[in-house]
Amino acid sequence: MRVPVDWPKLVIVTGAGAGIGQATAEAFAASGATVVCADLDLPAAEKTVDVLRANGGEGFAYALDVADASAWQTFGERVLAEHGVADVLVNNAGVGLAGSFLEHSHQDWQRIVDVNVLGAGHGCRVIGAQQRNRNKQDPSARGHLVNVASASAFSPHKQLAAYAATKAAVLMLSESLRAETSAYGIGVSAVCPAFIATGTHEETAAKAGGGHGPELVAKRILKAVRRNKPVVPVAGAAWFAYVLAHLAPFMMRRAAAVDGEAVLARIKKLTGWLPGKDGRKRPENV
Repeated sequence: MRVPVDWPKLVIVTGAGAGIGQATAEAFAASGATVVCADLDLPAAEKTVDVLRANGGEGFAYALDVADASAWQTFGERVLAEHGVADVLVNNAGVGLAGSFLEHSHQDWQRIVDVNVLGAGHGCRVIGAQQRNRNKQDPSARGHLVNVASASAFSPHKQLAAYAATKAAVLMLSESLRAETSAYGIGVSAVCPAFIATGTHEETAAKAGGGHGPELVAKRILKAVRRNKPVVPVAGAAWFAYVLAHLAPFMMRRAAAVDGEAVLARIKKLTGWLPGKDGRKRPENV
C-alpha cells in the first residue's frame, strides 16, 4: 500500500515524557504529525509538548497509566472525541526489572507484566479497534500499531528473566496481532532496541562504547511505520542477537547463564540503575 507523503497525521506516543518516547514524539512532529503525548507523569508530557511547539510542531499532553484498562478506554474515547482516530499508536511506556527471578516479589512480577505486557495490549485493543472501525467505513484508511519491545525478547539472560519474558510477550503479541489486523489496513511493528542511553546517561553510554541515544530508536520507529516492518532490531547488538537467536539458539542459551555481573554493570552504566532493596524497580515510562 502506498503511503501518502503527509501520513501519519495523528500519532499517540505513550511514555512520551522522556527518553525514547520524547524522541519519538519529536520525530513524528518534525514529520508534520500532531502528536498526543501520554505519560504517567503529566508535567513531563507537557514539557515534551512545549518542545514540539517550540520547534514548530503540534502536540497535546495527557496523563495515562498504561497498566489501567479503564484508563486506556477513557483516554481512547477522549482522544477520539477531541482529535479523531489516531493513525499511529506507539506503545513505548514500560518498566525494567533485573536480578534473580527467585528474589522478585509477587508485586515486582505483577507490576512488570501489568505495564509492559497488558499496557501494550490495552493500547492495541483500544486504538486498534478505532482504526479497524475507520477502515470499515473507508477501506482506503490505514493505521499502524508500534510496540517497543527489546532485544531481550530474543536474548535470554539469567539476570533479566522477568523483563525478557515480558518483552518476548510483546514481540509475539505484535507478530500475532499483525496477522489479524492486516485485513483492516493496520500494520503492526515490534521495535527491539539493544541497550539505549537516555537523558543524562547518553555521555556515559558513549564512553562505555554503547553510544546510541533514543533518537536512533525514534528514527527506526518512523521507518517501521512508513515501510510496515514487522520486527525491527535497533543497533548492531540487537541485530546480532536477533540473527543468533534464529541461527544458533543453543549459543544464546549458553550465553544466558554466564557473565551476569558484567551485564548488570553495563545496565548500570547505560541506565544508572541496578537492583536494590527497594524491589529492583526502575522509573516508569523509560
